[in-house]
Amino acid sequence: EKLPALWQKCARRAATLFILAAGIVILRSVDIATLLHSAIWTVQSWKDSSPVITMVSCILLVVVWILSFVPLTPLELSIGYLFGFKTAYACVYAGKVIGCSTAFILGRSVAYNWAQRQFGQNELLRALDKAVSERPLQICVLVRFGAIPIAIKNYGLAILTVTTKDFIRSLVVVESLMSTVLVFVGSTAKNLEAIMSGRQPRSAWQAAVVLLGCCMLLALVAYVSLYTRRALREIRKAPQSDKKIQ
Repeated sequence: EKLPALWQKCARRAATLFILAAGIVILRSVDIATLLHSAIWTVQSWKDSSPVITMVSCILLVVVWILSFVPLTPLELSIGYLFGFKTAYACVYAGKVIGCSTAFILGRSVAYNWAQRQFGQNELLRALDKAVSERPLQICVLVRFGAIPIAIKNYGLAILTVTTKDFIRSLVVVESLMSTVLVFVGSTAKNLEAIMSGRQPRSAWQAAVVLLGCCMLLALVAYVSLYTRRALREIRKAPQSDKKIQ
């Protein structure tokens, strides 16, 4: 029995190495800079010719991204870079509220059994199971601020005794801040690039102010994340049951 398992393990590793090698070969044969420039130009042209359709498509992309468990941060930064702060914030914030709410509702209804199988034994959720009955809104806020997978923030909370009202309230408040920070960082990168290239002439102190504001926002998020991590660590230390979340 051990020999077939060993062969399967070797086969998986060989397949992984082959895929990585093929990816490296493809990347080396493609002009990444030209490809990115073409993609940026295409999105900008769509935004200028059909702004409403482009915004709706962007919101739907964020929703699908969330439902697919894919980390959202790279997409938020990219949208901020491509669309600028105001448009990007509207798209990202609306997409996150709709996507996270949809995931929570699915986890409470048709996907409950699946979510319970996937996350019912999660150490953090089992630790939160007792605390959430005493401080539901505070726990929802801590989870949303925490550096944990977005699937746990949505589908995971759905299997706990969290009311839909508390989930939505924490979602609307927390993501208004988180979306602001990430979209601002993405748009700042574009502004700094324009300043450095001379397309958007500004003085050195203006560029420094933009960069300083970006750093301060990131420092704020880092501080909040640190506080959240400590609070969740304290909750984990509390006595908890070994049973699966029901």
